[in-house]
Amino acid sequence: MKKQILLVAHENDILESFPVTLALAGHEVLLAHSGLQAIKQARDKSPDVIVLDATLPDMEGSTVREILNRLPSTIRIPTLLLKPRPHRLMPLPLQAEGIRAGFIQPLDSGELLRLVGEVLASCQHLDAEREMAEETA
Repeated sequence: MKKQILLVAHENDILESFPVTLALAGHEVLLAHSGLQAIKQARDKSPDVIVLDATLPDMEGSTVREILNRLPSTIRIPTLLLKPRPHRLMPLPLQAEGIRAGFIQPLDSGELLRLVGEVLASCQHLDAEREMAEETA
């Protein structure tokens, strides 16, 4: 089954290369160009992973994640945050708020694909653990 990846960005370089890379890897790619579009898409489609640009025209990426954390239907969707230079990794408090990792732009398409794969694998592992816990309860 194809995994849905919500790509949220307003920069052309991201929107031109990343969707193609993700689609060629067998993922279904959803696009949003603003924070409000991202929130609506996340609620309507419940993607498996969100790749979120930190700077959007209408709000910061971290604000989008904060809003998604307040909604029961979107709180568990893992997020990768793309930040402008000079930061490489996001501080741990952001990771605890649903952002798995933050990476500087430009980000190589291959690196993005690797990160998305790691997040999907991690989520599958957590889902399996939850199912086992529910069965034994």
